[in-house]
Amino acid sequence: MRRAVVILILLAAIGAQAGDALEKGRGLLYSARFSEAEKLFQKERDKYPEDIVPCFCLAASTLGSIVMHGEDEEKLELLDQRIKDCCELSLALLKKDDSPETFLYAAVSFLLRASMEARSDRTANSMIWLKRALTQIMRAQKFDSTAADANMLNSAYNCVMDTAPWPLPMCVGWIIQPASLSKSLATIEEQFERSPRFETEMRIFLIWEYCQEGYPRCASGHLKALKKLYPDSPFVEIMGIRTQISSGNRQGSFKAATNFYARCKSRAAWRDLMPDAAFLSGSAALSLGYSVSAEKWFELALKEGTKKPRIQAASQLMLGKCADQRGEREEALRRYALVHIHKGANPLLKSFAAKLQKKACDPRQVIY
Repeated sequence: MRRAVVILILLAAIGAQAGDALEKGRGLLYSARFSEAEKLFQKERDKYPEDIVPCFCLAASTLGSIVMHGEDEEKLELLDQRIKDCCELSLALLKKDDSPETFLYAAVSFLLRASMEARSDRTANSMIWLKRALTQIMRAQKFDSTAADANMLNSAYNCVMDTAPWPLPMCVGWIIQPASLSKSLATIEEQFERSPRFETEMRIFLIWEYCQEGYPRCASGHLKALKKLYPDSPFVEIMGIRTQISSGNRQGSFKAATNFYARCKSRAAWRDLMPDAAFLSGSAALSLGYSVSAEKWFELALKEGTKKPRIQAASQLMLGKCADQRGEREEALRRYALVHIHKGANPLLKSFAAKLQKKACDPRQVIY
């Protein structure tokens, strides 16, 4: 989910430069009202077929819907086509426009195309689009007006590089790694006040990255501001729970996660996030040492997350950790083996499973 959300906000960030209609649609995205946003973006796309911003926004609404409601072949095919449309428009723009914003448009579209190609195991194509994306990222970094956004893309680029199953010979010496993540985050913080139109996107991005890197205190200030902007967003609630887990607030995170599950269950518009909420509840329970409770939550996430393969794969991994905690090593190894063959398991989850197969680790070390 993390990579999808990061790329989603990058798309929405570019859309922030557009007019009132797209600005309204952007607000609908953050409130998880994707069908309404879709209609608005499609109207703008029909009105301005050569404008790349509505094209990006349509891809964002499709991607957001997948994150919210789960995967199916029809949605994935639609997302693939919309990303290809973005690439075609970007390539056309690059031939006649050398503005830094154009470099950003191209970088995002190429990065998304690389991610989709990697998902379909088209490794060579993915590498080509990744290199094209990196070229445009580096061009955008040279301009003050786009440097912060280019650094956000840098991290998304690293995420694709870190999680895709690249053959090693194709990687070495062919794709140049961009600037370090710590430098990227520092640059974004420095430019934060200079780009108020990207306030929401920058805050979301920084929260996710600080939690991932283990700096929850740095994330908390941005989270507080974001809650004021979007007091009723399920995605902001998820970020809040992740921040609490990252900060070690175990009791607080467990209470927040279980409350979020209850809200998802009672609100029809949020119901598709119940597997995510169940998984977060299980992670928080396991961090407290409540193995039996955690196992129930992960089983629930597994049962309800049939349309969310990654949630299922991660739940299998965590169920293995629960089995390890109660001393049932054989059952734990069975769960870890299931991770390796699960279609929702990315290389990072498989790496975790491989380590746990060799040696059980501290059960309070969780993923979320």
